[in-house]
Amino acid sequence: MPRRSRVELDLLLGMEYYGLDLDGCGGVIRKNLEDFLVFEISIDGSVASPSCPENRGAGEYTWLVLEKRKVDTVTALRLVERHFGLPRSSLGVAGLKDTAAITYQYISLRHEVSETQLEEFNARHKRVKLHCPIRRPFHLRPGMLLGNRFVVVVREVGKPEVAVEAVRLVQELGGVPNYYGYQRFGSIRPVTHIVGKLILQGDFKRAAEEMLLRVFEGESPRAKQARTLLAETGDYSRVLEIFPRNMHNERVLIAYLAKHPGDYVGAFRKLSPYVRKLLIGAYQAYLFNRLLSKRIEEGLPFTEAVPGDVVGIYSERKAHEPAGVLIVNSAIVDKVNRWIRQGRAALLLPIFGYNTPLLPGKPGELELEVLREEGLDLEAFKLKSIPEASSAGTYRPAALRPLEISIKVEDSIVLLTFTLRKGMYATTLLREIVKPEDPPRQGF
Repeated sequence: MPRRSRVELDLLLGMEYYGLDLDGCGGVIRKNLEDFLVFEISIDGSVASPSCPENRGAGEYTWLVLEKRKVDTVTALRLVERHFGLPRSSLGVAGLKDTAAITYQYISLRHEVSETQLEEFNARHKRVKLHCPIRRPFHLRPGMLLGNRFVVVVREVGKPEVAVEAVRLVQELGGVPNYYGYQRFGSIRPVTHIVGKLILQGDFKRAAEEMLLRVFEGESPRAKQARTLLAETGDYSRVLEIFPRNMHNERVLIAYLAKHPGDYVGAFRKLSPYVRKLLIGAYQAYLFNRLLSKRIEEGLPFTEAVPGDVVGIYSERKAHEPAGVLIVNSAIVDKVNRWIRQGRAALLLPIFGYNTPLLPGKPGELELEVLREEGLDLEAFKLKSIPEASSAGTYRPAALRPLEISIKVEDSIVLLTFTLRKGMYATTLLREIVKPEDPPRQGF
């Protein structure tokens, strides 16, 4: 039998199993901010870093390396917009990066930026910096990246030798389950996917209550006080005065409901389009995790295909994402699995949406089982109240297979360097190696 997680947070988020059947090495990530570094890799293979290339390129767009320290990507972009007086549409970005880390990623502007302007920006901001202006003939768009390189220090490791063995097994077995990681849901307040499901069910009142009233142990005392007060009094105007400023989305809902009591649909429509999609996407991520867990529970492989599976095919020209997909049958399953072992293909599982085809065979049976257990009809992803958050669905690799990984050990400190394709979570790989018993306390 596969090794089942006993961690309550894992089970809540659908991450029910481990891919590596060995004890964890233990330890803490993010003990220091410098312990978690992320370097974006562009589709041409260039790595974002503060070390500037000699060739500054050519083209109508300026690309910059955005460095941020314990700041989310959206906030960092707003600082750039305000400093240069730019509309949001003029900034291009390939993806969001971890907040609790030092990250380097590319952004693009439709304007030329001088070294003097960069120096002025960097002198004004402590936790956000801009480096290395180059010229490119095209604008950055979401998803326009190959992946990310991570340099992670794990401290207070109890069994360093287990970490070494785990890295060996990751390479030998062809990866680990490609779960959506903790930060996709929130490790302190893991409710995003629950809110998303309630929105799909049309229960906006309960969705608001889940987002605003539910108290979690790891929250700040001020947040607990505000949530408790709102639950007891229902006084949105009063609670808005004490609700933490950094909880922007909750404050948007509270401010609207203070003026429009009972209009819960209107309150959610006040959230940014990005946040509305994020909530639905969190539930889709939960469903993916549950389907992957059910597959493991049923004894189906997650690194290889069986008849009825969907497989993505990678091409040399388009190595950052599958160039095409095919449905596997018994006649081609052996050939397809050779491609998977060679890195030319990957088993895909659905991210459910209203256009997701439900296929025959055992994989399709498991998909139907997950949907039945959730009481979900795929038509629910066509949202009438918030149509812009509707989702047709897509696919995601079932296995997280590092493009490269290395490890160094010194006493109780483990240094891991690895590269993952876009959309894959470093914490998902680290979870397999560390096996955290208390993910938030251990930096996950």
